[in-house]
Amino acid sequence: MSIKPLSVTAPHPNTQRGQASHLTYDSVNDRLAYTNGKSIIIRPADFKSNSPIIVFPKHNHITTAVKFSPSGNYIASGDESGQVKIWDAAPKKGDENFNVPVIKSEFQIISGPIKSIAWDADNSRIIAVGQGKEKFGHAFSWDSGNSIGDIQGHSSTINAVDIKPQRPYRAATVSDDFAMVFFQGPPFKFEKSLRGLHSNVVRDVKFSPNGDFIVSVGSDRVICLYEGKTGEFIKKIEKAHEGGIFAVQWAPDSKYFITASADGSLKKWSINDGVAVTTYNSVETPTIDNQQVGLAITKDYVLSLNSNGDLNYFDENGELIKVVQGNRAPITKILLENDTLLSGSSDGKIFKYKIDEEGLEALPTLQGSKEEEHSNYVVDILSENSVNYTIGWDDKLKVWENGKVTNSIDLPSQPKQLEKIGTSIIVLFESEIQLHDLSLQLQTDYKLKFPTTCVAPLSNSTFLITNIASNTIVEYKISDNNITQSDKEFPKLRSPPTLIKVSPNGEYVAVADSTGKYTLYKSDGSVITSRWAFHTSKVYDAQWTKDSKYLISGGLDTGLLLYSVEKPSKVIKFPLAHSAAVTSLAWKKFDGDKKIGTFISSGLDGTIRTWEITS
Repeated sequence: MSIKPLSVTAPHPNTQRGQASHLTYDSVNDRLAYTNGKSIIIRPADFKSNSPIIVFPKHNHITTAVKFSPSGNYIASGDESGQVKIWDAAPKKGDENFNVPVIKSEFQIISGPIKSIAWDADNSRIIAVGQGKEKFGHAFSWDSGNSIGDIQGHSSTINAVDIKPQRPYRAATVSDDFAMVFFQGPPFKFEKSLRGLHSNVVRDVKFSPNGDFIVSVGSDRVICLYEGKTGEFIKKIEKAHEGGIFAVQWAPDSKYFITASADGSLKKWSINDGVAVTTYNSVETPTIDNQQVGLAITKDYVLSLNSNGDLNYFDENGELIKVVQGNRAPITKILLENDTLLSGSSDGKIFKYKIDEEGLEALPTLQGSKEEEHSNYVVDILSENSVNYTIGWDDKLKVWENGKVTNSIDLPSQPKQLEKIGTSIIVLFESEIQLHDLSLQLQTDYKLKFPTTCVAPLSNSTFLITNIASNTIVEYKISDNNITQSDKEFPKLRSPPTLIKVSPNGEYVAVADSTGKYTLYKSDGSVITSRWAFHTSKVYDAQWTKDSKYLISGGLDTGLLLYSVEKPSKVIKFPLAHSAAVTSLAWKKFDGDKKIGTFISSGLDGTIRTWEITS
């Protein structure tokens, strides 16, 4: 048997309130790239495409900028430490969505976050700018890192940079100091600084594809147009939007450009008369969540990014035809329910995905009002008769029906786990257990005499719980809503137990300790094996197959391990399954006779991945 990757569902772009989030588009291969956590995500620009998704996880700090080279073969990405990495992004055949792209070069550019990156048309020179101390930008060759000019003329953080697509090359930068600076080159040299045109922070700047014009936009709602070859100011459009402007993009024919604004709209502008000829509205009523902070003009769509991470697809007439949603934060829990997958993340969002043969398709998120949603980390998700129960670090237990919150109660402290036992729900705390009925009425509250990490139902009236003070497993019984400890004893473990998983037939109990090693018990407490010791650190989740013969496991070491009850010394491994810890697992199907199946995993890298078991 072996574990084979099938598909990956990428997280959405990270956004920060009040900040632009630049998308980059590869017109050669019709792909989109953006930042997410410490990773860079490449996905097809067409939401209908099944082309593979590429995840580049090799930044050690939060990524802040990304740019395709004009050829589409390379990407330059920057992070909050001021480092820029250039890596191979050329499309390949095979399992490229699971293979990490190769780094070609990397350089320390400035002492703070990289805000923007630009390539020249030769795919050989790069300018990276941002928030530095001694300088705010640097021009260099992509392979050797040799300096090819000085980026000077600003007194504050540079927010955006662009290079004229034709020779003779020119460059333009815009900054928090309200200025646009024009450079000649290469080597790039300061030519002029244009001040007094913008009255607030300038967010973005772009040369037209034919090189004739430059356009800059800012928080002052002003659009400024300049001559592309000389940098001379031509005209400006004031009060272009009802809110600050975050991004601007030119049409490929250079006849118009589009702006994205905090007022929730995009506008298409004519070069000749400076009039908005089309308005693209993502919603009727602007909110903070639908501020438009990123923009790309693709082969088939005008694509914008909401501040909440949604991707909006507009046609050429300005009609909104698709909103693609998805997790953008580390995923903490997944739950498979028929052909629907629920995923909860560290920002409190819960998303639904439809499962089909081609992968996962995002459905509308579970949502109530702002007061009803979890405000942060989703700890666990439970499903019963199409009703979902969730707990979070906001100390809430919520009931969801048809995608809406129908009930919510406050919990006494931070919950650790949610389980169904009989007709009740167990909520586990650090040293306490609560039993609720399905309508969330409290049935009993039981105080433990030790700290714990996990609970697992053994039957409709008994459950097991970890005792991390004595490194043991304790059994409790429920009778008439009263909880009592049984006399059954499990042999002591080598380290504190952190996870318990009872097999579907109730015959086996797999217990993982804090070092990642399992002890497999029979339900009577006798040890079957302690040879499941292939994880190198804490296990976060494990799931049994329906036939109770195999256990898939994942955790902090980012690997996937398939253990066998019949052959305890045999283990199927897939190391580095995610670029950060594997947090949750779910079996889609498994045929024990043929030893084939598929399962789904989630990780702190924000991705959801589908895997195949082959014999």
